[in-house]
Amino acid sequence: MKEKIKTLLKELICNRCVNNGNPDSGNEIKSALSLKKYFNKYNIKSEILESRKGRANILSRIPGESSKAPSLMYMSHLDVVPANEDEWSYNPFSAEEVDGYIWGRGTVDMLNITACQAAAFAEIAKTKRSFPGDLIFLAVADEEASGRLGAGWLVENHWNKVKTDYMITEAGGFFVKGKKSRGIVISIGEKGFAWTRITLKGVSGHGSMPYRMDNAALKLSNAVSRICDYPGKIKISDIYKRMVEGMRFGKLKEWLLTNPLTINKAIGKLYKEDPGTARHLNAISRMTISPNIILSGQKVNVIPDEGIIELDIRVLPGQTKDDVIKEISKAIKPLDSNFKVEVLDFFPSNISPEATPLFDSTLEILRSDFPGIYHIPSLFSGVTDARFWRMRGTVVYGFALFDESMTMNEYVSNLHGKDERVSLKSLENTYNYFFKLPEVFYRKIL
Repeated sequence: MKEKIKTLLKELICNRCVNNGNPDSGNEIKSALSLKKYFNKYNIKSEILESRKGRANILSRIPGESSKAPSLMYMSHLDVVPANEDEWSYNPFSAEEVDGYIWGRGTVDMLNITACQAAAFAEIAKTKRSFPGDLIFLAVADEEASGRLGAGWLVENHWNKVKTDYMITEAGGFFVKGKKSRGIVISIGEKGFAWTRITLKGVSGHGSMPYRMDNAALKLSNAVSRICDYPGKIKISDIYKRMVEGMRFGKLKEWLLTNPLTINKAIGKLYKEDPGTARHLNAISRMTISPNIILSGQKVNVIPDEGIIELDIRVLPGQTKDDVIKEISKAIKPLDSNFKVEVLDFFPSNISPEATPLFDSTLEILRSDFPGIYHIPSLFSGVTDARFWRMRGTVVYGFALFDESMTMNEYVSNLHGKDERVSLKSLENTYNYFFKLPEVFYRKIL
């Protein structure tokens, strides 16, 4: 089975389904056809649904014994983010196998899970086992942009085909090592996003006479500086506390990381030891604001009369558009009253409950494979396609079972980073988890 998973994963990497945000990028049809070919070998029927030419999603189902029993979905995505080949040790789209790892764009985010879910789904179908409810496989397009040509489009236009009661997808399964113990992260929810634009006004004039001119570019640079220096309002939520407690830093460090007066300094100190964990804790303890697009001026000899900043803002549970505008205004208001803040796109934070048979099933498999391990529920700092289903009542968790070398720091550095890679042991662990899960899950349902 390991060879089949490796072969499938390598094919998905080499398909190079790069999503740069342009609606005509992605070309996920290549990987959808690879999966269809793979399922055909097992006589599994699958359906390809295109939201736009080349933007393909693939769906398959093992029917359950009762329409009243809850369904379980394995959901992943087919697209990957761009990669600068000059920065990588190995070509990011050639799927090199070196030192027990497969290297390539998407190996962690999240083609490894796509391949393991497909392999487990196919092997379950091969055994002709059936369960009380439907077992569903879905791999989608466009997750790395907005999801509107993938998961969002499917939920809006084909809900009867893609609805499910329970789902497992990405963003969990990496390890945290305490002083005398080890834990593993299960994502139970994620932050929301608020993509926001600030427009600052100035007065145009001749570039040769800048003295005391109201230059929008200067306002822009000052605004960006203020935003970057703004610490954000701290929110020590229950899930943040549980995350810190689960890392088992020790009582003093734990207190420093959960005290609003000391948290920033404590995270700064942690960054020197463990950058990935520090970034994650910073992200889930506040609304984060990242100025990622900065525009001003049209001609070198004309003082610009307008500047634009576009911000990637991530919000915590309960935070609204109004909260975003208030926070931005606090960050830049001392600068100038002549600015406009617009929230261009917004999706709220979303969380699933833990007291479910799917959560319990995951813990049972974990403890059988890793005796003595404990779990850490987490809020993912980014967004995934899980949000579309959670908003319709589906219980969704982010989880894959990596090997123990995949620490939180390693996981964070692999996401959209150079030299992304996944170990062969991680593929084996993740496949075993998905192969075992339906049997354990439906035993708990009954």
